[in-house]
Amino acid sequence: MSDQTTPPLGPQDADPMALAAEYALGLLPDAERDAFERRMEADPDLRADVVAWQEHFAELILDGVDPVPPSPQLQKRLESVLFKPSGPSFWQQIWPYGLGGIAAALVLWAAVTFGVITPDDDLLRADLTAQLVPTPDGDGLALTATVDTARGAVQVIRATGAPPDGRVFELWLIAGEASPVSLGLLTDASSTIIDLPADVLALLPDAVLAVSDEPPGGSPTGAPTGAVRAAGPLTAS
Repeated sequence: MSDQTTPPLGPQDADPMALAAEYALGLLPDAERDAFERRMEADPDLRADVVAWQEHFAELILDGVDPVPPSPQLQKRLESVLFKPSGPSFWQQIWPYGLGGIAAALVLWAAVTFGVITPDDDLLRADLTAQLVPTPDGDGLALTATVDTARGAVQVIRATGAPPDGRVFELWLIAGEASPVSLGLLTDASSTIIDLPADVLALLPDAVLAVSDEPPGGSPTGAPTGAVRAAGPLTAS
């Protein structure tokens, strides 16, 4: 027998397709996830593998689920996804977790509505609003979003909370069974206004807004890669 031992495989030694699948499911530990994201920056084939896995998992999760308006039906839809015996998915992450998060969102809404928090002078004339309820990964976040469809812009107001060190917040739109669409990065300021193109405006109002944490510069794949920190459906103001 040899007294030599075989070192464990590191993320650089594993099957790239298997790593891409684990990354798409959010199963990689932080250090391996960061190393994998650095690999993706230089490897377009690896980025394509991740996107393919994300689309594949999304189809498995959403197969047979009919699009419904956001209200009680959206809750039932997300619950049916949440309790399927599968790996963590984007839809599982955006489910509003707990009354505490809902209460925080309502407090923020009241503060903005009644002037306790005064956003930028160019506050939008909102006809759609989303209270972004924090997930367990977003504990301490208080976010609200308003959309002015006439102007073609969304404003996100962050009263409390910040992304993890070395990460940024990215805003996503999820409409029906379509893949999430990036709307842009949130700034370090308490208020961020993002212009929306006409094709995005056409997806409103039956959609969900979500915020994930991503590497500096945003998601390298065009799809959420970090933890979803908060989410909520758009409703008429």
